[in-house]
Amino acid sequence: MAKIQLNGKKINVNTENYQTSKKGIFAVGDINHYEGKLDLILCGFHETTLAVQEAFKRINPGERVPFGYTTSN
Repeated sequence: MAKIQLNGKKINVNTENYQTSKKGIFAVGDINHYEGKLDLILCGFHETTLAVQEAFKRINPGERVPFGYTTSN
């Protein structure tokens, strides 16, 4: 069984979708690590958005990812 790759106590992620080295497992916010990582809450929001989009695509293959934001709702 493959283990999740760590960098110290943080989890390495692919910055395209914040997936860990284990397919289907994502890490966002303070726990993840990638080159150039800034420990800001704003970065965590961005990381979460991309991870959730990827998870949605996996759960609902072929469906369009729905977007909603405060100025349109």
